[in-house]
Amino acid sequence: MNKKDSQQGSAVVNVLQSDSIVGVGKECLEIGVDAALESGVLKDIPLVNILFSMFSAVGIARDHIFGNKLLRFLSQLSEISKEERIAMVEKLNEDDKFSGRVGAAMIEILDRMESERKPELAAKCFAAYARAEISFEELRRVLFAIERVPSFDIDKLGKFAKMTMNDSVKLNESLLLSFVNAGFGKNNGGFDGGAIVPTNLCQLFVRVGLAS
Repeated sequence: MNKKDSQQGSAVVNVLQSDSIVGVGKECLEIGVDAALESGVLKDIPLVNILFSMFSAVGIARDHIFGNKLLRFLSQLSEISKEERIAMVEKLNEDDKFSGRVGAAMIEILDRMESERKPELAAKCFAAYARAEISFEELRRVLFAIERVPSFDIDKLGKFAKMTMNDSVKLNESLLLSFVNAGFGKNNGGFDGGAIVPTNLCQLFVRVGLAS
């Protein structure tokens, strides 16, 4: 895989490292993501306008769906300072898995997510990484877990993380299997067949504010 950011990836990084992202967050908070995207109000933010024009031109955005994901992601990241965002990109560039292609990697991550809510959770993960609350390895693990867990089960993770073994055995089997598949649950290996209990990754998910 090419170790250099694509043109679209570079555009994402430029927005992340600029003051323009604050305008994205402000507009999205005031009128909502969908309204901001549909109204064209974000075209008044030059760097953002260039970014979205670029995606539309090459067809990567898949129209409204990806644009919505990207806006939610950028809006959430606008809550951390410009200095933290710049430092985050620099740190990611130092790692072999992201080296030179931070923006392209973010595009790939967002494109694989099946709901509009998940990009906001992904942004919170990157923000936690930017604030040194989680390591790069933890960032990768939790992003992978977010991608795999069904969006309709996310709200149940906070409660699951606090459950005892006796509580978890009462949960629906399909729900428990979805948590195991994402890495949020594991069998405790009990002699009676065991029970599905929260993993450290599940506890991390709650600790960084992704579930309550």
